[in-house]
Amino acid sequence: MAKSYYLNAENLSSLPTNVAIPSYDRDQINTSILHVGIGNFHRSHQAHYIHELIDKHKELDFGICGVDLLESDRKIYNILKDQDGLYTLYTKEANGAHKAKIIGSIVEYFYGPENPLAVIERMASPEIKIISLTIAEDGYLLHEITGAFDINHPAVTEDIKNPFSPKTVFGYLTQSFKLRKLRNLPGCTVLSCDNIKSNGDTMKQSLHSYISKTEPELLDWVLANTSFPNTMVDRITPITNANDSSTLKQDFAIDDQWPVICEPFSQWVIEDKFIHTRPNWDKVGVQYTDNIAPFENLKLRLLNASHTILGILGTLHGYKTVYEAAQDDDFMQFLKLFMNNEVTPTLHDSDQESIENYKISLVARFQNPYINDQLFRICQESSAKIPVFILPTIKYHLQNGKNLKQAAFIIAAWAKYNDGVDDNDNPYEIIDTISNTLIRTAALSIQNPMKFIEIKAVFGDLSENKLFCSYYLKALELLRANKVKSCIQKWNLTEVNS
Repeated sequence: MAKSYYLNAENLSSLPTNVAIPSYDRDQINTSILHVGIGNFHRSHQAHYIHELIDKHKELDFGICGVDLLESDRKIYNILKDQDGLYTLYTKEANGAHKAKIIGSIVEYFYGPENPLAVIERMASPEIKIISLTIAEDGYLLHEITGAFDINHPAVTEDIKNPFSPKTVFGYLTQSFKLRKLRNLPGCTVLSCDNIKSNGDTMKQSLHSYISKTEPELLDWVLANTSFPNTMVDRITPITNANDSSTLKQDFAIDDQWPVICEPFSQWVIEDKFIHTRPNWDKVGVQYTDNIAPFENLKLRLLNASHTILGILGTLHGYKTVYEAAQDDDFMQFLKLFMNNEVTPTLHDSDQESIENYKISLVARFQNPYINDQLFRICQESSAKIPVFILPTIKYHLQNGKNLKQAAFIIAAWAKYNDGVDDNDNPYEIIDTISNTLIRTAALSIQNPMKFIEIKAVFGDLSENKLFCSYYLKALELLRANKVKSCIQKWNLTEVNS
């Protein structure tokens, strides 16, 4: 193997010319963004956009202070410290053109469990204008049945006992805003970049609930001095594996402990609701809007729902990656019927051309052979995803008397998925906050098919709808007696001829 260079600031100039390196002096960057959750998606998406703004337009006031709050985040924190905040963005085109770019926009980094007071102080500093977040669905502490902030969550109870050593992002934000108020400092914009519906509104409501419980005298200040724009974020970012690291060493001479793999496509849409002057992120492709709903619905109901469908069906069949499932004609016919017949009619706030172009692009993105996106990643925490990605389509058609056969089939397939064994008798792990409930009710549904959709935390009162149940029961009966691929073939033909 050719010589490779350990990734850090000192070795940047030694990297070969086929690696794009920052053209700016990182020592000149001013930090105005504090980001909580420096995982793969943040590094493939938001941090890349900021890097492009600094690199191409020399706007040096948008450096990122990265913060991790979970015990499980220690590894990435240590790597960023070791690599001077640098990492490789490894972009894989479907035609085989792969590009390596060193991202330099993360110029500070803190680890909450190591020094929570230092994180609170940095959040409270006046130069921080934006606090952005990628904390995943479970980081919002939403009640599994009501969907509202769970003020009785054990982590909140711990925060109340130890306010200066918080476990939740809400605890950190509350203490930092308390300092800003005491010091007569300005507020800031809280920018959720998580893949949940109305993410800004959700964050706002959750934080206000937390503050009302823990620091009620602070609430008026927060109402007057903060904003919570909704955003839509999109870039397929699979889990990094050892082969990717080895290829970077061999082809680009980069020795990176945790590079980020991504597809070329990227989109970021933000509501124009900033406390301070709006950043010039539109210079690098960010879209600002007064209405996030059309972008959000397009993405959640098409991309995210389709990912979930391929994850469930593909896992049942024995596939391991999105690419494998997307190459299967039966699965893709099923998916296109779902997108065309069931999702498209719900997208009345988008024009038809945009919808059709988006669906075409999705198929191409799923069929990129170099994005090794694992189905087990897609299927994790499905109980939080299906109510957001698929149930709105079902509810729309129940209200409008339209077609929901593909969506009902998916719910039945999810019941079978929770048996934990594919059609080749190979077991797989079910990773979900309510996995015990899912596994138990899936087993009970073998004798009593209605049991699974009686999980109110996921389905609400869906089990009481006769039209949905007629489709669901027929699909589950078919799936319990046959392999999933045979079921899809039969179901697709029924759908086409109906």
